[in-house]
Amino acid sequence: MRNLIEFLENTCKIKGGDIAVSDRDGSLTFNEIRSEALRIAGGIAKRGDMGETVAVLLPKGVKSVCAMLGVLYSGGVYVPMDCRAPENRTRLILDIVKPALVIDGDNYDDIAKGEMNERLAEAAIESARDVDPAYILFTSGSTGVPKGVVIPHRRVINYINWAKERFAITGDDVIGNQAPFYFTVSAMDVYLCMATGARLEIIPEHLFSQPKRLLRHLQDKAVTLIFWVSSVYRHVMQSGALEEIKPDALKHAWFVGEPMAADTLNYWTEKLPPVRFANMYGATETDMTICFDVLKETSFEGHVPIGIPCANTGILLIKDLDADAKPAGMGEIGEICVRGSCLALGYYKDMEKTKAAFIQNPLNNSYPDMIYRTGDLAEFKDGLFIFHGRRDHQFKHLGYRIEAGEIEAVSEQAGGVRSACVLYDAEKRRIVLFYEPGGDVDEQALRRALAGNLPAYMVPTLYVRLDEMPLNANKKKDRMLLKKKYMEGDE
Repeated sequence: MRNLIEFLENTCKIKGGDIAVSDRDGSLTFNEIRSEALRIAGGIAKRGDMGETVAVLLPKGVKSVCAMLGVLYSGGVYVPMDCRAPENRTRLILDIVKPALVIDGDNYDDIAKGEMNERLAEAAIESARDVDPAYILFTSGSTGVPKGVVIPHRRVINYINWAKERFAITGDDVIGNQAPFYFTVSAMDVYLCMATGARLEIIPEHLFSQPKRLLRHLQDKAVTLIFWVSSVYRHVMQSGALEEIKPDALKHAWFVGEPMAADTLNYWTEKLPPVRFANMYGATETDMTICFDVLKETSFEGHVPIGIPCANTGILLIKDLDADAKPAGMGEIGEICVRGSCLALGYYKDMEKTKAAFIQNPLNNSYPDMIYRTGDLAEFKDGLFIFHGRRDHQFKHLGYRIEAGEIEAVSEQAGGVRSACVLYDAEKRRIVLFYEPGGDVDEQALRRALAGNLPAYMVPTLYVRLDEMPLNANKKKDRMLLKKKYMEGDE
């Protein structure tokens, strides 16, 4: 298979009349999706923008799926964007990309009036190669400037084919989408739908803050597969909604993002024993690269293992990567470095950042062998990779090397805490715990719980209660924002 368009083309031949994508406003069949996408490609062609980079600035829904596919049919590269992002961030991204066209709510209908020309489909299938870019995802940069990760067709094809075979996903499945289309997880939802003929059910965003209504929605839509960030599973657990409502059709529940706390997974597996759970690990630069297929008879403590590599993916654990690089031994912690078909092409219009992150494998000096250094730490133990947090989330306090994620995990399991984030104030030499309560939580009781489960040197000094844990564009805890507010407030 050469490109992502072929997924839809092949499915239309056997399931063209079946519902492909549904949102709160309606649904389209696979044939209707294809026709709309080709009309959009025709509209792009009419403007003379064939083969160009096109930004898609639409609310998540059927129209945005058609727009993204329409850009691919035009031979172009699409950039899915958050239409609710702050104006400054949107402007930053558009300034970096300088797209030939922005498809938004104002011009979508006009562009979709283009001529539906079958030759456009033939040309797109023939000209797009698996190494060509398909879309660009913008992720948060450490300097505050978003980074555009360029995703080739090959990476998505490899990932979708692996998932389809590993979990036996078919056209009878219904995928309950949570991830925004500018988030890497959404590629699984959209293209697994296109590749298998499964229906993509786009779940209204407001339901994720209302767990009972969310579970009822899964029931009503007969959703069989969900691929959600770990924080959603924890929120549902803490609400107690699963005590009353069990989505009977659900067969697969995959999670991603920040580490899944053991108590959360144990709760879900107990409440939904027939469901097959899987922990997916990856980054925007690599997609999902490691998977742990949860065994029902296993009970976990701490965090869940991240598992073993996915198809056509190599995982290296390298110690001292910036100095005398060497492989981590069994049970030793090293930085996760990824190689294989899963790699992005680099950062859009930023060769300096690309060269810093996508590097020659230091363990191989015989031929070009590119790896992506994730900044994540792990060890290989008992045949599985075990996550140990991020290199930049470690800090040294009172002479001890401490991983912020360990304090966060204990805090979230202490009871009454929905989400926790730890920062270190090096100037004042104190550990700061930001926490979002999940109910009634007493700070003194929280301190006692942490003191009973952590060494004294790891117990936070300062506790900051939040109404809501801020999340960045990738739906992870926004440490940059917390650090900025904390330092400016000088609490």
